[in-house]
Amino acid sequence: TLISEFDFTVPPYFLNNARALATLEGIGRNLDPDFNIVRVIYPYAINHLMRNPAVSEKAEETFLEICRSPETRLFDVNRFMILLNDWSLLTGYKKRRIYWDLATSVGCRRVLRRIVGESCRKRVRRVEEAWQAFRRDGRHDR
Repeated sequence: TLISEFDFTVPPYFLNNARALATLEGIGRNLDPDFNIVRVIYPYAINHLMRNPAVSEKAEETFLEICRSPETRLFDVNRFMILLNDWSLLTGYKKRRIYWDLATSVGCRRVLRRIVGESCRKRVRRVEEAWQAFRRDGRHDR
């Protein structure tokens, strides 16, 4: 299995939380077939993950990894919009609300600084490489 192959560990409370959520969703769906547990826990999850100043760097890196272009490894707005759309469909909240919740969070400001920093460093590196290639090929005037 993947868990044994990659030495994947789960905190002991994780299974209990998953069981509790499954039970709550089952009860909720019996009472209301349109019940959506993700919609109910969304505000808590966003608050905990992105508004918490102690959010782990791993959570930020995971978010960035999802939003990076596989080709350029830079933040890709289209991939972010797909993620935003998926969150909207999953929670039932409008994309505008999810975007606002993210944009006003402490964690998102840190992620934004990383996005801008990574993008600038990569673009500067590309310009430096192009300049070196230009000079190496002897196409510059002296």
